Amino acid sequence: MESRIPVPTDNIFKFYALFGLLLFVFACGALIYVTQSTNELVFTSYVELETLKEQKTPSPSVVAKIAMFERLLEIGLQSKEMYRYVIAFFSGIGFWLSVYGFWQWHRRIQPVIDEMQRVQLELAKLQLVKLQSEQPNQGVGGA
Repeated sequence: MESRIPVPTDNIFKFYALFGLLLFVFACGALIYVTQSTNELVFTSYVELETLKEQKTPSPSVVAKIAMFERLLEIGLQSKEMYRYVIAFFSGIGFWLSVYGFWQWHRRIQPVIDEMQRVQLELAKLQLVKLQSEQPNQGVGGA
């Protein structure tokens, strides 16, 4: 299988920056998913719970269902809180890893790359001037 997206492996800071950005984006998506699924659970469970509580003389199975739905709501909200902390942790790691990677890349790596390109451009210009100065001499000596 051939990868069509090149992975930036030329320096570690670029990897940090892009991996942190990816981690941050996925953490934001996970937060949206957890919130949406918990809200769906709460809404459906709450409607069922209130429907069961309306009965005047509930049977033992209805009492058990009421207890189950109350516990389900409690666990769902507790899980949402725990997931939010875990997602916030990974989101923070991703954000700061991305900031660190981009900052170091911009401060350490990019100036060196810019300088190398500037020097290569100057060398190409000097070679061009040298070739242009040698060109007329060859034409005069060869004729």
